[in-house]
Amino acid sequence: MKRTKLFILLFPVLMLFAGTGAYAALTVTVDFDNGGATHDVIENEIATRLNTDLAKYSDMPDFTKGFANANTYASNGATMRGYQGYDLICIAVGTMFTVQAPNADPLFFQEIQDQLDDGDVYTGLGANPLVGQVGLNMGFIIPDLYIAFRFGKLDYKVDAGTYKMDYDTNLLGVIVDYQLIPSQSILAGILLWKGLNLESGFIYSTNNVVYYKELDTIVVDNGTIFADVDPSLDLAMDIKSYIIPVEVYSAFRLFYMINFGVGVGMDYVYKNTTDLKIHSAGKAVITDDGGAPVINSGDEGDIDIDAGTSNEADKYRFKGMVNVGASIGPVFVDVPITFYLDNGYAVGLSAGIVW
Repeated sequence: MKRTKLFILLFPVLMLFAGTGAYAALTVTVDFDNGGATHDVIENEIATRLNTDLAKYSDMPDFTKGFANANTYASNGATMRGYQGYDLICIAVGTMFTVQAPNADPLFFQEIQDQLDDGDVYTGLGANPLVGQVGLNMGFIIPDLYIAFRFGKLDYKVDAGTYKMDYDTNLLGVIVDYQLIPSQSILAGILLWKGLNLESGFIYSTNNVVYYKELDTIVVDNGTIFADVDPSLDLAMDIKSYIIPVEVYSAFRLFYMINFGVGVGMDYVYKNTTDLKIHSAGKAVITDDGGAPVINSGDEGDIDIDAGTSNEADKYRFKGMVNVGASIGPVFVDVPITFYLDNGYAVGLSAGIVW
């Protein structure tokens, strides 16, 4: 009796630990609208084959985390690093493209598709292709204080053969910058050290991404009925992040127009949710039903796949930053580059005007 009571008390705890690290099994259903015995038989054969072949995609925590981290990196579009010191206002627009690489191999991008053939891989891509930022000199309240408002929104698609992605990005942020050490003129102004700045803020970023994974067509049959099946997948991610960047930055201006800077910092991800859903991107086509004559050849069937993974971005992403650009009068063009520990990279292009 005591053992029975003990089991009853421990059962919820045992179930909790049993579920830890578990994932929803991948399920596949196939439907030929016409119905009939021929279709019923091949539907079951295709579903069984795909359940086996695609099981490796049923749980992808590394892939999900890679895209979550890449979304963090993309939040720094239209940066004004190295261009503080303006008298009144700065307006900038820019782009930012990011990647979480699986390793330090400079040709990693050539291997991602092959690695995905085996299932889960730690990698991700991010982008904010159109970001605006408006900065204001708040010196009338606190000397050497600047505040900027960052915003971006764009829905766009990339279709380059087997490489296909669909992005829907949104970005809102407030950035506060304080100049710890003021600018210093060197060599009669030929070289200008722009001092040392401390910057932080709060950024809300969302990114809905659909990544197309092409897989080779397979032939499924039961000995009599044959079908060509495209098992390709759409990997759809819903990413939401609340990010607090912290940066210390210094920059120089040479010959009154060449700008370059360097800094260190981190992105603290206060909160992130990243949900991956896997959907079919292909169809099944009957090529032979064993009849004489063949009456079902060419019939198409829809494939429905149900699988998903949830994960989170890393809380702390430490980074080193550099930029190089040019300015003529109040107009500047700049290329910011960020290197994250664990093989993360961000490259952007910014242009703006200061008064």
